[in-house]
Amino acid sequence: MSAPVLSEADTEKLAASSIRTINGDTKLGILLICEHAGRRVPEAWADLGLPRSLLDTHFGWDAGAGALTEALAERLKAPAVLANYSRLFLDINRFETDWDVMRPDLAGIPVPTNIDPDPADQALRERVARLPFDQATLAQIARFHESQHPAVVSIHSFTPLVGGKPRATEIGVLWRETCRMGPPVLNVLRREERFTIGDNDPYDWRQVEGYTLRRYALDRDLPCLYLEIRNDRLATARGVDEIADSLAPALTQCIAGLPT
Repeated sequence: MSAPVLSEADTEKLAASSIRTINGDTKLGILLICEHAGRRVPEAWADLGLPRSLLDTHFGWDAGAGALTEALAERLKAPAVLANYSRLFLDINRFETDWDVMRPDLAGIPVPTNIDPDPADQALRERVARLPFDQATLAQIARFHESQHPAVVSIHSFTPLVGGKPRATEIGVLWRETCRMGPPVLNVLRREERFTIGDNDPYDWRQVEGYTLRRYALDRDLPCLYLEIRNDRLATARGVDEIADSLAPALTQCIAGLPT
């Protein structure tokens, strides 16, 4: 697809609409981010040529992840940055050169505007989707006192079935040695015995690279974590509250034990 022709004012409006921020307190030393909180596609891209129903599926967003991020931000009194645009528009947890940063198909269903994209179109999407998230996240990190090393926690959700097979994990803790948060959070959640906890499951962060925590945390020597929640556990307000009530004290205990 060729890049839509937008005025500078319209481009700035789209960028401003791409994120929402919660300016919570920095005392706890945690920043929450949610890269796939929304499923919107800016009007100029005409839903990427897809039926709206497909944007509502897991291909288009992480259902419940935004609500959980907001619930955690309230409990922890923490700042948060959430993305509003669909990951099919631009996946901001992918690097610019990754094949699925603008995913061309959905398990065999083509995404018309993402096939053989015009470099100018990708550059425009980067400007209105990734750049505002980058700027907002780095601005939040800058709010922490220079002696602090804030933890960056990225919130996601996953489907209960993959390839027709059920997933037992309800809360997945994705970590690698350099993130410094994996074992402490795993230990607290397992002691609680409320949910089935996955250790680098349903995805193994040691086997893949994610853009966001590489840029915002690992490259800055900040503690960090990806949390993956099975999305059927987030399908109701009560479910979101139950998960948030479990995660909030686990994160608090973990951060309290990190070296400053």
